[in-house]
Amino acid sequence: MQTVLWCIAAALTLVCAGLTAKIVLLRASVRQIAEQAEEKLAEQSNAPIAPDSADGAVRRLARGLTQTLDKTIALGRKYREGDGELKRAITNVSHDLRTPLTSAAGYVGLLKKSGLSPKQSEYLSVVEGRIGAMKKLTDELLAYSVAASDETELDFCEIDLAAALEDSLTQFYAAFEERGISPVIRIPEGKVMRVADNDALARVFGNIISNAVRYSDGDFCVEMKENGEILFENSASALDEVSAKRLFDRFFTVENARGSTGLGLSIAKLFVERMNGSIGASWSEGRLCIRMKL
Repeated sequence: MQTVLWCIAAALTLVCAGLTAKIVLLRASVRQIAEQAEEKLAEQSNAPIAPDSADGAVRRLARGLTQTLDKTIALGRKYREGDGELKRAITNVSHDLRTPLTSAAGYVGLLKKSGLSPKQSEYLSVVEGRIGAMKKLTDELLAYSVAASDETELDFCEIDLAAALEDSLTQFYAAFEERGISPVIRIPEGKVMRVADNDALARVFGNIISNAVRYSDGDFCVEMKENGEILFENSASALDEVSAKRLFDRFFTVENARGSTGLGLSIAKLFVERMNGSIGASWSEGRLCIRMKL
């Protein structure tokens, strides 16, 4: 009886040892597959995932993962190629449209001085407005393609965020007055230095403030903290939680948007991210808050 028990114990020991070895080998194979998959994605490689394991299930897993990653890589390349072509097309169209639009605006100016009847002046004002809207759209399209292009290098330097924000707010003084908005501004007295591109930062501030002036229900508050975080807040009854999350999507506009291209905040987001910052929007109880940090 004792001999039988010893045999059973020995057999169980061998089985446990075998299972332990199998588990160790499987864990090693899984790590190897994971490492090769990460390397394949990082290098966009066509090389197959080939673990050292001879286990059939592991081999099938590696083949299936290789096929899935190959399809993912191919789709990624196709998307990048299409996105690059779209950006180049936007840039070319924007450049091509600017010259005829500028020429048309010049002829409108000449017609306005030629002694038109009241009805003709009314029609000409409509034409002038449409030309202005087209010029704005082409400028925004060009700005978007520049912001989204990896080929366009930003000129980074030390910038005082507080001074840059004050300068942008000053440029909207007339717009605030026209809308009857008395902005509440809280900016630190000392300098808040960051490394950024001066033109890109001015564009970001300008687009955010312009959006607030256009959609605010009559108020606007901006607060900069000493850590560089900036909060732009205003009442916005035309928005809701869903639309607030889409504000940075290109070409997105709210229903009552007038003269909006839907690109302003998209451009702001692209520039902020290229300057290693973050930006987002939230909406609660009728108030919109855009939070930005460099």
